[in-house]
Amino acid sequence: MPGNRFCFLLFLLVLILSCETDNKTSLLTYPSVFHKSGFEAVGKLRVFSSTGEIKNSSAISRFSRYDTSYFNSYANYINSDPQIMDTIGFVNEQGVMLHHESQCLDCLLNMENDLLILTEINVNSSCCTQGEVMTRSLPYYMCRVKPEVHSEFLHSSIGGKYSFAFTGRRKYVFKETDGRLVAPLILYNLHSKNFEGGFVNNFLQPDFYSMLAAGDTLALREYELLFESK
Repeated sequence: MPGNRFCFLLFLLVLILSCETDNKTSLLTYPSVFHKSGFEAVGKLRVFSSTGEIKNSSAISRFSRYDTSYFNSYANYINSDPQIMDTIGFVNEQGVMLHHESQCLDCLLNMENDLLILTEINVNSSCCTQGEVMTRSLPYYMCRVKPEVHSEFLHSSIGGKYSFAFTGRRKYVFKETDGRLVAPLILYNLHSKNFEGGFVNNFLQPDFYSMLAAGDTLALREYELLFESK
């Protein structure tokens, strides 16, 4: 009797886990196509120095007016630009086609809990990071999911300003949340002697700020790019 009860409980646990797995992947069918449909801000403006996140409201307010307006405009541009992560085609459980930067990129799909990580199949050259190679750059440190970097090289040098490229496989991060497919975005402005701004499709690496130089301040805001199946 105890053995039968144990078997029943084990079966029940497997059934529950199977249902949870089905719920997490129920958004995807194969083949299916998702199109970019909008964006939403996640949280408020955040400000960092090389020692960590700045919580002082008066210090944050010095960046709020310009950076918040800039980030909202930039997110709207990303959403409206058909060259930026416009369409995702799920061919099967492993194969994905991503329309990005005027290309149809063949990617492999890897699912980690509720995350969908797309890795380019082909090794390509990607450009550019300013002043540092990719693996020592701000975008690299900010990303929790890192690209595969095989080699790095100088791309250009003009007037003492250096830009670098790398060969490898880029990764693209998506997530299923509230029955929707979303791509997490981090929009950022680095306030330093060499101003740098941009965005990454990723989740924030918690300790990224340790690579900031003393005296530098970084403002960021997180968004979600929304996708709908059509």
